[in-house]
Amino acid sequence: MKNVKLLFIFFLLLSCEKNDKIKDCGCDSITLKTIHESQELTGIITFKAQNKSNNYYTNSYWITYVEPNCSICVHHMIVCNEYILNDFADLKSPPYNSTSVKFAGHLKEVCEKRFDTGNITYQQITITKIEKQ
Repeated sequence: MKNVKLLFIFFLLLSCEKNDKIKDCGCDSITLKTIHESQELTGIITFKAQNKSNNYYTNSYWITYVEPNCSICVHHMIVCNEYILNDFADLKSPPYNSTSVKFAGHLKEVCEKRFDTGNITYQQITITKIEKQ
């Protein structure tokens, strides 16, 4: 009887499928690039509310960074860990203003691809540091 119980437990454990697959996009995916604090990047944070004409990653905070020597090189980053943005809650209400921030974090691939001109990118970001400027 003891062997039957052990055999049952063994088969039960084998039948449990573990889902350890790493996602290839989204907030839980691997980091493609890290923006370090020492880079001291400054961008604009805003809250993108839902509207009829554009529903791409809406109801989310976005940070937009424009490269200093390339005004058409624009990087849009959708924030994954919004819970650390308590100081920016006022951006969630109309008129949906924006504010300048210095930030650092880990960039991830977006799942919903958007093809724009070659100089405009879209990523998701897990923020490691952010401060108003």
